[in-house]
Amino acid sequence: MRKILLADDDFLVRTYLSGSIDWEKNGFTLVGAAQDGEEALKMIQEQQPQILLTDIDMPVMNGIELIRKIKESGSKLQVIVLSCHDDFVYVKEAMRLGAEEYILKDNITPDKLLQVLQDLCGETEDSETGSAVMSSQEEQDQLLQLLNGACTGASVIRPDAVMAVRILNYDEQYAYLSAEQKEHFFRALVQNCREACSDQADTRAVHVRGGLAAVLCKFQKGLSLREQQSRLQESANTIRSYLDRYLAVSVQIGISEAGVFRDDVQAYWGNAQDALAHYFYEKGPVFYGWQCGRMGSILPKAAELFLEQAEEFLLQHDRRAMKEALEQVLDLFEREKTCGPLVGEWSRKADKILRIDVRPAPADFSQMRDYAKQYIAACEEKLPDTDRYSEPVAAAVRFIQSHYRENIALADAAEEANLTTTYFSFIFHKETGITFSEYLQSCRLNHAKELLAGSGLRIHEIGVQAGYHDMRHFSKVFKKETGMTPKEFRKRNQQP
Repeated sequence: MRKILLADDDFLVRTYLSGSIDWEKNGFTLVGAAQDGEEALKMIQEQQPQILLTDIDMPVMNGIELIRKIKESGSKLQVIVLSCHDDFVYVKEAMRLGAEEYILKDNITPDKLLQVLQDLCGETEDSETGSAVMSSQEEQDQLLQLLNGACTGASVIRPDAVMAVRILNYDEQYAYLSAEQKEHFFRALVQNCREACSDQADTRAVHVRGGLAAVLCKFQKGLSLREQQSRLQESANTIRSYLDRYLAVSVQIGISEAGVFRDDVQAYWGNAQDALAHYFYEKGPVFYGWQCGRMGSILPKAAELFLEQAEEFLLQHDRRAMKEALEQVLDLFEREKTCGPLVGEWSRKADKILRIDVRPAPADFSQMRDYAKQYIAACEEKLPDTDRYSEPVAAAVRFIQSHYRENIALADAAEEANLTTTYFSFIFHKETGITFSEYLQSCRLNHAKELLAGSGLRIHEIGVQAGYHDMRHFSKVFKKETGMTPKEFRKRNQQP
């Protein structure tokens, strides 16, 4: 028997939870019910429970302080937090301190509480029949097998639809958590997803990899296709709300078509991921499989041809041809909805050929267009061939290269070229393939990159030497153009 201690200052909550479950029949013993954290701490020392169910907002000593003292003592006591909807800030702190699970008081039922307890303990035997019951880890393993098409025999669920849940900015904000922190984080993530859908369908949720989770939904018989789609939409919106409120996590969700793949869970999962992949081209939090077409899985011929010709564009200083080829490639990517990872791999190869510094794969297609501008700008800055330009443009190029560290503007370059601002802007773009601003920014950023990689100057000093006197603006522009902050770029590229 596992011993459980309850801590809550609300008499009705203590009474309800104490009497609503046949504890011993289900393999537990309720050893006490404390009214505040201080009383709970004393009872923990006396009764030595294995599990604590604790409220957060309690007098004398609140739940956060109680958890902190428990964990600081080195106790192995497992903690389940009972919270209200307005406690989400404290819930995050409780999970950070080491709480294993949390339950919303508004949604708590004896069955839900018992399920959480059994999942936490990994119960292996049914208390009434003595038959084997799947543990939480076994269930998660089988769900992963289902998604991969490797599960045989009876399974925990045969869904009518599957959702793919993608955490935004996962690599920047969550990938560097410790193993223990990730375990708590993903457990909370899965619990939130499952809880959010519980009113709409029988659901299971599992962390798949990195910032990706899956939610499997089984509907009651008799629902029409439209009703199933409506429930999926409601569940997706509730998942987003729960994760934002309780974990401060923003997500995008791809929803598979409903009821079309019968028992082929792998097909549902593939369909959900195909829907989610549209985030690369389309803005929006939720993507529906019954509305989205398949993503392009083959690189367009024009993209392959560009990689073959890129070096020649570089050697011949043919920026106009490069620009035309790039525009064709980008138009095809967008028209054929070429999948994001494939576009990212193409971009990595193009970066290498055109000698662009290492940078992250584009997060979405708008960033890919920014990356493409840099191909032309970088080539112009690194291999200027003023002999190919008219004298006014050649004079402007020399002027920019000599004065980009200063606070120069389009009018200054136009004056150097002895042209009106409007006409100079037109002819500079026509001959170089880029705008004055793009060329000036390329000169500044390339100089900043050289200093970040090869000098010991402070980042603020580098910004000033590159022509940026506002540190926040420098960091913002650098991050937008490279996908990294100046500090991250230095860490990745600094010479020993």
